[in-house]
Amino acid sequence: MTDREELHLLSGAYALNALEGDEKARFEAYLLTSEEARAEVASLSDTAVLIGLSADPVAPPADLKARLMAQIAVTPQLAPLPAARPTLTAVPAVTTPQQDASAEAIRTASLGTPTRASTKATARWFTRPASILVAAAAAVALFVGGNILGLSAGNESQQQAAAISAIVAASDYQQAKADVSGGGKATFVWSVGLKKSAVVIDKLPKLAGGKTYELWYIDTASKATPAGIFDAASSGRTVSVLAGAMTEGDTLGITVEPSGGSKTPTTAPIVAVPSA
Repeated sequence: MTDREELHLLSGAYALNALEGDEKARFEAYLLTSEEARAEVASLSDTAVLIGLSADPVAPPADLKARLMAQIAVTPQLAPLPAARPTLTAVPAVTTPQQDASAEAIRTASLGTPTRASTKATARWFTRPASILVAAAAAVALFVGGNILGLSAGNESQQQAAAISAIVAASDYQQAKADVSGGGKATFVWSVGLKKSAVVIDKLPKLAGGKTYELWYIDTASKATPAGIFDAASSGRTVSVLAGAMTEGDTLGITVEPSGGSKTPTTAPIVAVPSA
């Protein structure tokens, strides 16, 4: 397997932010040279986002950390790698043909002995089984379900996927689900720290001609700021990242407006979710 093929196998781990240090730097350098790898990372990021949105947030039990540390304490760990042996300088010697043949036989037999480099590579794979299993699960979900978020491979859609991935990965990430008046189920995700939010809506009805859906940030004084317009996706799953900056305490809302959108809402929201 070539170095590029080995790097390509890290696409899933990179999409899940499971790479670090030199390994991450090498993969990012590879990304600059491979359009196929960039597309695969974007697709796997879509899947990772869906996995994050598929379940309601649950507060971890108070004793979770204690139980984890206790389990770590009794889990066998890999033995430390042996220290590198000092390099010895070979001294030329006069040998007979018979001695040369014996030396060649010994050298051939020793090729099966694992080297320090191969031992280190094996250890690296076994020290991160969880990230590999999650990446594999994401890949299976991707190929079974297709492009899960319903995003195409275009630049704009990849930017949406990247924005949602950043929101979901934020330390203050929050989400809320709500029914949409007229049909559909909306999942809003946001990060106050990033001042960003997005919405994923399943089974949103298509509007008649001359109408569009419009997104809004509604502050605590009930002032609505437009945050973009969109149409229902034919795939049945509509994804949209709200434009502009979110402010702490904002309500995230959607209305039906004339084509091109409005400066202020002209109809009541079909869905609105407070962020605080």
